[in-house]
Amino acid sequence: MALPRIRSLLASCALTLAAGCATQPQPLNTPGTDNGVYEARGNEPFWNFSMAAGTLALSTPDGPRLTRMITRTYTRGDTRHYEAPDLAVTISPTPCQDSMSGQMFTQSVRITTKEQTLNGCGGNIVPPTQLNATRWVATQLDGHKLHNGNVLPDAHDSATDENPDPAADMFTPTLDINDSGKVSGSDGCNRYAGGLVFGHDGKVSQSPQAGMSTLMACPGAHGRVSALFLDLLHTVQSWSMEDGTLVLHTQDGKTMRLRQTF
Repeated sequence: MALPRIRSLLASCALTLAAGCATQPQPLNTPGTDNGVYEARGNEPFWNFSMAAGTLALSTPDGPRLTRMITRTYTRGDTRHYEAPDLAVTISPTPCQDSMSGQMFTQSVRITTKEQTLNGCGGNIVPPTQLNATRWVATQLDGHKLHNGNVLPDAHDSATDENPDPAADMFTPTLDINDSGKVSGSDGCNRYAGGLVFGHDGKVSQSPQAGMSTLMACPGAHGRVSALFLDLLHTVQSWSMEDGTLVLHTQDGKTMRLRQTF
């Protein structure tokens, strides 16, 4: 009984194909009802966007937070559109690179208001295939969270062997990976260089040259953090990414977690 209706629909589409039948807007469920909160961000100017439960929310540094209920949702091809009376959002599956952090995302986002058009990134983070020319700060060593893991490194811990105040409670291990994949940084007490080479797709190899380190004495907590960091670092055999966090895996199944600083 359904065949006549199907033939009718096909005939209708065939007759109107020249007018764009194949690209007519189709209804689209709003993220947030079943899929949680959708987020996007951009720079110059900085902005943050979220979408959940039928609501669009945009924050910019030069204006109040704009919150609107979605009045229309549709898709053309692979591009999704969400509209409110004075706010329109377009989400396309084009890979996007954050202009500040360099992080890659799976989607490009364009937001249009009465005053401006904003371009940025959304969707899932795309894990990098290499870590060359990046810098990281340790946040967790073998399951032990570091007190200063969320503090940006500065002169107190990025060059601790030259620190004028060795008692400063700011020592946090760092990992600098240069353009060729070789490492250096602070172990939370002394500067170190060499020993490992980071390769593509999670590979880590031992450097032909042994690592070097300064020899400043570090008593108490600094010494314990330094020793644990170096023990783990010397046995790293692979790396992976988890939601933007770098995870180093050792030969005996232990892990070190680090966050990127640039």
